[in-house]
Amino acid sequence: MDFKLVTCTHIGMYGHALTKGKVYQAVAEEADRFRVIGNHSKRVWIDKSYFADGEVEVPILSSWKFDDPLEDFDLIEVTVTFSNGMKRWCLITTPERLVNHFKQPHLDPPGFNIQHLIIVRTMNNEDIEHTLKHLDEQGEIEKATLLLE
Repeated sequence: MDFKLVTCTHIGMYGHALTKGKVYQAVAEEADRFRVIGNHSKRVWIDKSYFADGEVEVPILSSWKFDDPLEDFDLIEVTVTFSNGMKRWCLITTPERLVNHFKQPHLDPPGFNIQHLIIVRTMNNEDIEHTLKHLDEQGEIEKATLLLE
């Protein structure tokens, strides 16, 4: 019996069964879902939106770095690098740093909308790494970052 190959593009609520970028055999297929053998060795039905058809390269977060000294700014620029060499950019801050930013007496305009702003609990590497990895696994990292050209 021939099985269709599909590549996981994000894991959603299936962290126990899927790995982003991994190729799975679809042992059954319906209009809107595949049945795959998950990482836990069980067959599970999962919506097709979690997969790309065939064996394809899925960019996966490989590293990140601060582009600014932490002590100089409230909103810190960060470059994120993916397994295929793609680089993206975002701003990272904490709730406390965001409050400090708005305390500036001559802030103009007095508000903003930044889609590529990620707010983390602390500026320690573990919190940032965990947050970026989570965004990547959920398929949200591209919405949270801008492409660097």
